[in-house]
Amino acid sequence: MVKGKDREHFQDYREQTQVKHSILAAYLPAYYNILKRWSPNLVYIDGFAGPGSYQRPNGEAFAGSPMRALELIADNNDFSKQVSTIFIESDDKLFDELKSRVDNFYREHPQIRKPLCRRGTFSDSLNEILGRIGGKLAPTFLFVDPCGVRGTSFETIRAVMQNEKCEAFIFFNIDGIRRIAGLSDVSDVLVELMGSTSRAEALHGKLKRTADTQDREKLILTEYCRAIEEEMGARFLIPFRVESEDHQKTSHYLIHATKHPLGFSIMKDVMWRRGHGEDQPGGLELIQRGRTNFIPLFDRHAQMKDEILAALRSGPTKVSVFYKDWVMRATDMQCESSYRQALLDLEKEDKIEVLSKDGKKVVSANARPRPKNKPTLAKDYYVRLRV
Repeated sequence: MVKGKDREHFQDYREQTQVKHSILAAYLPAYYNILKRWSPNLVYIDGFAGPGSYQRPNGEAFAGSPMRALELIADNNDFSKQVSTIFIESDDKLFDELKSRVDNFYREHPQIRKPLCRRGTFSDSLNEILGRIGGKLAPTFLFVDPCGVRGTSFETIRAVMQNEKCEAFIFFNIDGIRRIAGLSDVSDVLVELMGSTSRAEALHGKLKRTADTQDREKLILTEYCRAIEEEMGARFLIPFRVESEDHQKTSHYLIHATKHPLGFSIMKDVMWRRGHGEDQPGGLELIQRGRTNFIPLFDRHAQMKDEILAALRSGPTKVSVFYKDWVMRATDMQCESSYRQALLDLEKEDKIEVLSKDGKKVVSANARPRPKNKPTLAKDYYVRLRV
């Protein structure tokens, strides 16, 4: 995408951007609160920082990811002392605006560590920084949010992720990648995205064998996620699907990559709370144009109830097994709230019954706390197949 188009991106604050920033703002405090006990130094890197804010033509302004991160850090005494921030932007005009906003924020909040703003590409700037420190990073949350596809350097992301307790949140422009991957020859951009010529060629070859849009999308997403898992050791990956505003097709994914099951389960919960469609809250997607027949790559919802019933054949099981243990399985894209709803549905369907916290007697939905007159199911109850 040319720089003029990059600048136009920041002249509107669309719903999909709001959801992306909401996910970021909800997850960062959890990430840093967990890791602040393990390291005195923590890092936030924004690889495509932009100008720091979104400014609509009518003058209405909204904080971009750099300012949202700084506000979160400044509002927490521990974060202010422990978190260093790095903001990277290649566009000269956007960088000047970013630097001005960040410098003003630092003057008003001198308790935080001084932010570092770097003018240049994501890969060049971050590789230079990593080179100066021998590639060793403190626990880092890396936000990779390009306006298009170009510049999303797999190797640079890997250089960060090879460090302990580092995580990445990646804007994956599936729509743009579809176009690039459909070219007759393997594009340099595809090589940069996939991290090697061999992986790019392998993906390019597989895509030639099918014309089905959904199959091609699954291939692209699967191969990219496999590369992250194999090359970066990030076993826990969540792709949050965002539908196009104008067409009934996928616009992009927001991919969270971590090596730790706890971060995986927390981010799933964050995403589920912010995913929604036209008539249904929750889920790992944002439906904008309209309900489609798209089946998410990791969709297990149809199998979830059967899997629960199969597990209960061995006897009563504590609810926390589903809420805490199952959600940390790397292949499980459900979260605590979705398991709670599935269990409540199975109870309503008379397929299971809920037992007391000592596992000895049946406790009906009406006998349990009912805030707002809705049934609940706490983690310390037991469930079993209806006898």
